[in-house]
Amino acid sequence: MNTLPSVQKLTQTAAENMQMFQSYADIMLNASERLVSLNIEAARMACSLASSNVPVSADDFRAQLASRADVQSEALEQATKYFRDVNDLCIQTQSEVSELNTRRLNQITESVQALLDNVARSGPTGTADFVSAMKTAMSNATAAYESFVRTSRDVAENNLAAASNAMQPMVAAGKAARKAA
Repeated sequence: MNTLPSVQKLTQTAAENMQMFQSYADIMLNASERLVSLNIEAARMACSLASSNVPVSADDFRAQLASRADVQSEALEQATKYFRDVNDLCIQTQSEVSELNTRRLNQITESVQALLDNVARSGPTGTADFVSAMKTAMSNATAAYESFVRTSRDVAENNLAAASNAMQPMVAAGKAARKAA
């Protein structure tokens, strides 16, 4: 009877799956903690900017405009920094999850490869073609997954760069308005 190795293999697989779940949970909890920290800091800055509005006499229209432009420029800079930080956090979290998925995919691929090699050795005549086709399909699936991960990371980084570049003229205009005041 061959049940002890099967039970050991099942126990090992369950332990690996639990470890993967723990790793996913750690990544998500760390990202959530950092996002809450970013949100608290953004709220603190928003309150600071809202309370920094210096009262100016009604007669000094130019000073009022300069004060408002200064606060709005600072708010725009802070919003740009916040969105950049959130996007960086998302990219980093996506990268960590992708790395974890890639490691798990490699483990599964090795396990299936060993199973297919075992089938090729002990299987009936003609299984070699089946095993070869399965190995080719697995290789293609792995390459497609890796390409998907690279592409999604590149798209996220390009979107961050485009958003940052789009905000730069507004931030520069705000700084110029502050200097003019």
